Amino acid sequence: MKLRGIVGKLWLAMLVLVVGVLGLSALFQAGILEKIYYEQQTARLVAQGERLAEILVEQQDPYLAARQVDLLARLMNASVMVVDPRGLVEHWQAMGMGHMMPYMGGALWPRGGRGQGAPWRGGANDEQSFQPRFGQEARDGAPCPTPLVSRGEGGSLAAMMPFDREQIQRVLAGERVVRREYNPFFNADVVLAGIPLQKEKQVFGALFIHAPVAPLAANLKALQQSSLYALALGALMATLLGLLLSRTLARPLVEMDRVARAMVQGDFTRQVTVRSRDEIGALAQSLNTLSRELQEKISALQKIDAARKEFVANVSHELRTPLTIMQGYTEAILDGLARDESQRREYLQNILEEILRLRRLVDDLLDLRRMESGRITLRKQPVDMKALVNQVVERFAGVAGEKGTILEVHLPEVLPPVCGDGDRLAQVLYNLIDNALRVTPAGGRVEVAARQVAGRVEVAVKDTGPGIPAHEIPLIWERFYKGDPSRRRVGGGSGLGLAIAKQIIDLHGGEIKVDSEPGQGATFTISLETATMDNEKLLIK
Repeated sequence: MKLRGIVGKLWLAMLVLVVGVLGLSALFQAGILEKIYYEQQTARLVAQGERLAEILVEQQDPYLAARQVDLLARLMNASVMVVDPRGLVEHWQAMGMGHMMPYMGGALWPRGGRGQGAPWRGGANDEQSFQPRFGQEARDGAPCPTPLVSRGEGGSLAAMMPFDREQIQRVLAGERVVRREYNPFFNADVVLAGIPLQKEKQVFGALFIHAPVAPLAANLKALQQSSLYALALGALMATLLGLLLSRTLARPLVEMDRVARAMVQGDFTRQVTVRSRDEIGALAQSLNTLSRELQEKISALQKIDAARKEFVANVSHELRTPLTIMQGYTEAILDGLARDESQRREYLQNILEEILRLRRLVDDLLDLRRMESGRITLRKQPVDMKALVNQVVERFAGVAGEKGTILEVHLPEVLPPVCGDGDRLAQVLYNLIDNALRVTPAGGRVEVAARQVAGRVEVAVKDTGPGIPAHEIPLIWERFYKGDPSRRRVGGGSGLGLAIAKQIIDLHGGEIKVDSEPGQGATFTISLETATMDNEKLLIK
């Protein structure tokens, strides 16, 4: 896999994406999840504390209140303390802090076990009470509750509490205080919550909860290991995907590159074998289409160039022959080789015939060029094909008689007119009959026939000449085409008659074809649309 190649770049991009996403995800989890976890623990602790505060406010039995405090402390593994409005401790359940108590001035509960003694009650002269139980006198000579907020150091619990005097006073004033800090005793983070005990905006005391938060180190380490495993797996999948892309993406591109390089070298035969239906397959199909189109265009250009060269050669040959003849007769006249005036006039007549031949050649070339470029305008009108055929055949009657060729005409009594240019259609018939007479030997036969077939008029010119081989039939419409020597031009033809005839019929929207077998002669047939009423109205307009 080349790093500079498209597959290498895709692999590198996927690898960076996977590593980046998983790395950012690990950082996010390590930071955000820890924060969310602590927030959830704090919310849970505060919710439990508020629920206990509601119970303590409504609870009339001090013993049941102490049981509720003990239950919450055990459930949350927390230290729970209840004080009255004067800051005197009513209940204190110190879960997990038994080893710390000796260093805090001894046991807090004079009677009963650790955290299990009966609650202390306030004296009879207390101005504020924590429900009626806080205003009752002490029974059995029990001492007063231990003050939490005291003026002096002796007997004060303020030094032991995680809350300072100001925060305790804020809680007793009805404000809830929550914070998180590190505790060296637990060697962990702890959540501290102070919740006022109040009802109808009257404060009856405060509830203080001091609970360690379960450590996240083990969970975070497991999460980091999972992230590393996911990172390694993502890198492996990116590598495998890169290898897969090298087969599905790089190989077709390499093959298309080879085909394109071959096209630069002029080889348009190579094709891309990609068969996928995605963008790569569409690109390969476009490249194959481009190759075929270029091959066809280049072949057409080569044919045009070959035709141009052949045309130039044929025109040169057609011009050279009459020019050579004229030069010979002119030099003979100038050198006085003519024996008498009649021979001199004969030489001049031959020169005139060659000049007329050159003129016909030039006229035919100009006509053919105008037809091929579409610059010729047909003067269409209803044409009587029966009269037109008779007119053209009469012009060749003398030529056929001199040559000893039989020229026959077979026309029906009624032949509908066709829509076309009479002069151009006469030119077509002239070329076809002229070719037939020139290739038909003496004693042969040339037949001209016409008929109506399915709304069209067909005119056929049949000769008894040597015929045309099947492989030459598509080529006879080319300019100056020369096939079998027996059918080559003899006399004054220009070699452009069939090419001009085909162009004229095509301009009329008709059809011209030839049926021939070697030794059996040839039949040229033209088919034209009859002049219907709609055509006549169009011609009048």
